[in-house]
Amino acid sequence: MHQVEKMVFTGRKPWWYGNSAQRGAVGVDLGENAITSDVAMKTAGLDWDVTKAASAVMDPTLTNVEGEPMWRAVPNESFLVRSSDGSVLGRCSDQYEVFQNSEAFAFLDQLSMQGDLLYHTAGSLDGGKRVWILAQSPFTMSIQRKSGAVNKHHAFLLCMIGHDGKSSINLMLTDVRAECANTCAYADSRANDSGVNFRIPHKGDIKGKIGIAALALSRLEVETEERRRVLQSLAQTAITTDSMIDFATSIFLGLDGEQKEVDEQVKAFYTEATDRSKTLMENKVAAVTKLFIKGQGNEGDSAYDALQAFTEYFDHFDLGHIKDKIEKGKRAARVVQSSWIGAGAERKALVYKRLREQRIRIS
Repeated sequence: MHQVEKMVFTGRKPWWYGNSAQRGAVGVDLGENAITSDVAMKTAGLDWDVTKAASAVMDPTLTNVEGEPMWRAVPNESFLVRSSDGSVLGRCSDQYEVFQNSEAFAFLDQLSMQGDLLYHTAGSLDGGKRVWILAQSPFTMSIQRKSGAVNKHHAFLLCMIGHDGKSSINLMLTDVRAECANTCAYADSRANDSGVNFRIPHKGDIKGKIGIAALALSRLEVETEERRRVLQSLAQTAITTDSMIDFATSIFLGLDGEQKEVDEQVKAFYTEATDRSKTLMENKVAAVTKLFIKGQGNEGDSAYDALQAFTEYFDHFDLGHIKDKIEKGKRAARVVQSSWIGAGAERKALVYKRLREQRIRIS
């Protein structure tokens, strides 16, 4: 079950806290001030540990003195068990090293004590299989629009911990547009090459690797300025609504290549796809194009608007028609995961990559 069990946030309300009916399902608002790791862990329900329990199977070839089958240990396999409720989060090998929630907060605390980071949100997904901590840095970006309006972005560090035996520990940089809390991941090759994204397996000296990841903060200011330069360029690059429609179609199809090749693949889709597939595509394109024109803070005339439209599309959703709080939580969780580490993150990265490389039809 994909569900936000519990979460906490400070400062501006994140998008998944979109209405009062959602409050009991997925969030606790602690106001505007910074919070300590102890408060964050307790309020977000993250004050639990994960332990490794030996795996065993009932072996009919082994019997006790009463002739009953006995359990036999399975080599190189253990279960990951949550201390708070005994739930099994996943399976792992002997080489797997557990990294506790408290250790992640302790690492970020070291940065926070230097005045570098402010805890913003924290919470768990999938019954504890994934935990996230989002911290805001002091670095900001101001983007000048053609109209003269100024958009401000905040730079964040996201820590995502996997407790399912399969997922890595992820540390990545992201930015949030202040006026509508859109989240744009730095999920592109340049970010990976420059060392601002870290994917750490649960093996070996995890704490040592996490310590190295502290270098991310020193790079954050440099990368924030580079991100500002790119966004400023996008804000001055004019595109039409028709161009946005064509671009949106290619993004939803996951296309990345020369414009002529992309155009041919889009044409092939509308020629060969079923009527249902075409209708679904047209609805998605219409939704993101509407955000391009009238999305919060958008002006509908630049590549920057295109980027923010896609970010808002993948990061936001309407919960007003859902009455069941648990269903709200489940949908919120799905979008959190998609936006940061799933299909939504991949699509946002593709949008950013193609816009940055100016591979979009301008008019």
